[in-house]
Amino acid sequence: MNIGNRIRELRLEKGMKISDLAEAVGIDGANVSRVETGKQKSFTEQSLSKYATALGVSVAELFTPSPNETTVCKSSGKNPAYGEGDPVFRVELLDVSASAGMGHIQGCDVVDVIRSIEYNNERAAALFGGRTPDTVKVINVRGDSMADTIEPGDLIFVDISINEFDGDGIYVFGFDDKIYVKRLQMIPDKILVISDNPKYREWSVDKSNEDRFYVFGKVMISQSQSVKRHG
Repeated sequence: MNIGNRIRELRLEKGMKISDLAEAVGIDGANVSRVETGKQKSFTEQSLSKYATALGVSVAELFTPSPNETTVCKSSGKNPAYGEGDPVFRVELLDVSASAGMGHIQGCDVVDVIRSIEYNNERAAALFGGRTPDTVKVINVRGDSMADTIEPGDLIFVDISINEFDGDGIYVFGFDDKIYVKRLQMIPDKILVISDNPKYREWSVDKSNEDRFYVFGKVMISQSQSVKRHG
């Protein structure tokens, strides 16, 4: 269990911004971001107590996994290893609206349209390889910043086992309290954030703002009338 992930999860459940939690704990927002992204590995008893108090939980609950942390659907709890008797491969919605925090989903690159999609095992194997259902999520894209690669309304399938930059490709990521679907490319000293639609300007993530950046997953496939692979 990653305590940073748990703190972030509890913060979002309460609709708190990073700045709200930072103020309650008595530190700056950059320190909260380091905790939530796993860059801070050690904690004092006093700091844990402050986080717990600010989040309205006991210290023990900071070490308790969420019931939804690794389970995609209730049936997968009995058969966590895909293929062991499961009749279908269910891909559920990537809940980026919750991840973004209350009031911050507007203006982002994704929209909540569907809740889940089911595939037979043969089709799932062809699409997702050996990945298990708990590592694959689906969302709808809004906006045209990634056209012609990904069009508004397309479904994208995201590998959520990847939560940091893992080679050039298309990612779903957060920056501040907004969610983006963009192409990321590493160059010396920074990551370029690229929209495939040339009318949108590129920008970058570097050491000066990396604490505001969080990867939700890497896009594997987009689907509209046809299936396109991106990695």
